[in-house]
Amino acid sequence: MTTQASDSQVGTAAKHTRTGSEAGHRDTHRAIALVLALTAGLSLILALFVSVAVNSGPNGVRIAVAGPAPAVAQIQAGVGQLAGADAFQVSVVSDEAAARSALEDRSADGAIVVGPHGPVVYTASAGAPVIAQALSNAAAHLANPPTTGPAVVDVVPLPSGDSRGTGLPAGSFPMIIAGLALGAACALALRNRWTVVGTIVGGAAVIGLSFAGVLAWLGVSGGHFLAESAAIGLTVASGALLVAGLMRLIGTAGAAIGALILLLIGNPLSGIATSPRFLPGPWGEFGQWLPTGAGGTLLRTVFYFPAASVGWPVTILLIWSAVGLVGVIYGRAKLGHGAVVVQQEPAVLEPSRG
Repeated sequence: MTTQASDSQVGTAAKHTRTGSEAGHRDTHRAIALVLALTAGLSLILALFVSVAVNSGPNGVRIAVAGPAPAVAQIQAGVGQLAGADAFQVSVVSDEAAARSALEDRSADGAIVVGPHGPVVYTASAGAPVIAQALSNAAAHLANPPTTGPAVVDVVPLPSGDSRGTGLPAGSFPMIIAGLALGAACALALRNRWTVVGTIVGGAAVIGLSFAGVLAWLGVSGGHFLAESAAIGLTVASGALLVAGLMRLIGTAGAAIGALILLLIGNPLSGIATSPRFLPGPWGEFGQWLPTGAGGTLLRTVFYFPAASVGWPVTILLIWSAVGLVGVIYGRAKLGHGAVVVQQEPAVLEPSRG
């Protein structure tokens, strides 16, 4: 009896040892896979950041040119030789008024008008100070003599309170964080899908009014308060709906995916700090399809270019909002809020009447 019990104990111990060893092997394999997956993903993000920074420069910058045909042809050939065939896209307009109009409605990023006294460069520093500087430098090489820079006229200047153009790019980052925080908080704290939607829409509107007021107070605003607050609100709402929808579909991992789309990938590809046309192709174009890029373009247009169309960025933001809305409505993932437990009171036994 004692021998059988001892054998049984030894067998049980051996079984536990094998089970523990197998569990240890599985954990080791998972650890290796986790490290390799994280390394691969982070290496891709590193490559994205570095390639965008190293290869930044004019890429499809739109220049409107007006003047005598020989002078226009000379400018077209000159900018191609100076910065490469893909750096500038030159289009011919009729006169100075047409060039100014193209800058004001954002169909051109800069203009060169050749008159009796030589070329004049027209810029829109509110659209992108870096492009305005690049156009001035490029036109200086086209002047006659080359050492004499042409006259530069800023058609759409930056506001006096933000003469370097750093305010709006700096302010866009808190807007991304606001969308992430609002969407995650609503998904975690609220159960009813329509309450989530209503809170996000209302919260984004309040944030838009507050942020627009702060930017106006700091001198960054273009003077269109209601339009600016609406643009900020839509940008925040689209990000918040996307994050909340992802979380209600797949759980808390949805917040990480939302941060990846809005922040890690969307922010460097948005072009808000410089311009989408100063990013290497096709990253600049791709970034405009993401909520952060579309939001940045919408903000800059509404703040400084009231004559320009906002149809494209608004459409992109509404599409992302609709994607998030579907996730909020149909998602059933378990999140921070617990299920409501209905407690029934114990039945009271009444004495029988007999």
